[in-house]
Amino acid sequence: MTPASSHNSSRMVLFGTLLMIIIGAAVVLLVLLNRPAPSTTDTGAAIIEGDAFDGITQVDPPRALQEFTLTDQRGEPFSLSDLRGKMALLFFGFTHCPDVCPLTLLEFKQVKSALGEQAGDVAFVFISIDGARDTPEKLAEYVGGFDESFIGLTGDDATLTRLGSDYNLYFARRADPNGSADDYIMDHTSS
Repeated sequence: MTPASSHNSSRMVLFGTLLMIIIGAAVVLLVLLNRPAPSTTDTGAAIIEGDAFDGITQVDPPRALQEFTLTDQRGEPFSLSDLRGKMALLFFGFTHCPDVCPLTLLEFKQVKSALGEQAGDVAFVFISIDGARDTPEKLAEYVGGFDESFIGLTGDDATLTRLGSDYNLYFARRADPNGSADDYIMDHTSS
């Protein structure tokens, strides 16, 4: 290769790189300029502005839910009827969860923050599907790490299976192939 052709080759690479950067910047600008405006959602208890609340599903007409009593993070009985008169965000998970559960509780925290003064009208409830490991003390530490006002509940498999039908809940223990006999992973729905 001659020095002149090497110089031309370097120029072509530089030109190609600059062209790709310009095209990439144009695509990013096009996407940003064509985003829909943030929506406003009237939840009945609060008007929520912004896209952060996409994915909320209103159950209409409302469904009757069966009463249940589980144990809260203080070791006290807690029933569904204790939530009467409040909106409630319920999530089924477990404290050993590596991803979905902590991310959902972070979203709970963001929702609570966005609600501002109206946050007191909403109960944020984490129901453990791993009653064998998630004791009230463990739940207190776990949910308290996200927000002291969050409610953590735990119970036995039979109660969770019974009440889970109202929430399309699936959960099952699966042996951890890399762990001891006491180590297991909980498969569960994330809705």
